[in-house]
Amino acid sequence: MKYIASELHCHTLHSDGGFTPKGLQQAAVEDGIEIIALTDHNTFSGISELDEKICPFIRGIEWTTYFGHMLVLGAEDFVDWRDAVPDNIDEKISAVKKSGGIVGIAHPFQCGSPICTGGRWEFNVKKWENVDYMEIWHEELFHGSAENINSVLMWNDLLDKGYRIAAVYGRDWHRPSTENRFYGRTYLGVEGCLCGESALEAIKNCRTVVSAGALFYFNVYAGGKKYGIGSRVPAGKLKFEFTVDTKTQGNTACAQNIKYEEIFITGNGGNTIAKLPIEEKTAEITVKQGAWYRAELWGTVNGEFQMLAVTSPIYT
Repeated sequence: MKYIASELHCHTLHSDGGFTPKGLQQAAVEDGIEIIALTDHNTFSGISELDEKICPFIRGIEWTTYFGHMLVLGAEDFVDWRDAVPDNIDEKISAVKKSGGIVGIAHPFQCGSPICTGGRWEFNVKKWENVDYMEIWHEELFHGSAENINSVLMWNDLLDKGYRIAAVYGRDWHRPSTENRFYGRTYLGVEGCLCGESALEAIKNCRTVVSAGALFYFNVYAGGKKYGIGSRVPAGKLKFEFTVDTKTQGNTACAQNIKYEEIFITGNGGNTIAKLPIEEKTAEITVKQGAWYRAELWGTVNGEFQMLAVTSPIYT
């Protein structure tokens, strides 16, 4: 398995972006991104202009409604978003799943009206088991955004309730940036070819890592078996083995201002189970039945202690 850098929330001139589809792909390559999802607002029209020779891509769309924005990736058929309202979203999601697609919640705590009407998530999801992923970090990082803080808390709550929902970062990429800002990336644990199908499988199986830049993931060992992020594992004593590569960051802006320092193991309720310095690559932890555990990479950004990367969990 290989973890590859992705950007799963992108726009072009076919909606409100400033890129041509091929220009977006080229910008991604220059930024160290290995695969993108094109998710223009309510249209697939830019997909036909993408070129696999530049970089692999995922067919996507951002359902842009008055009640929230939903990212749909890999659907084979058109599912009508125009009549989506808070109380029929479960039926709409089921239709996407029947079409072979996966669904993600975009920026659930984005400011709503009058700044971005419909940007805040207000759909009444009852079947959370049909939601594949959500953006826990969105747009610029480390500027004290309550949006990202609340998104992580929402994700924690859903994990505590037993739902397996992958975490992703969404740059919501519209145009080239002319300013030095902190942007992140989502690493996907892909098996086999680097292509849209393997990327979708990674998301569906919760093999995702949200990061400010560094490549960060872990495996665990129990009973002579190896398990990766997103796996169901037996309760008991586990050996965690971490991979931290702070050089694999592409051209992430302001990377020189980030210092990676500690690894946290976090469980239900967002509670910290263990801490270890970044130099220690292994830890033995006894895990409980019916719980979840993830790894977080912490350090300083311009001297302020922050979470710099977070994995999707393992589940017991």
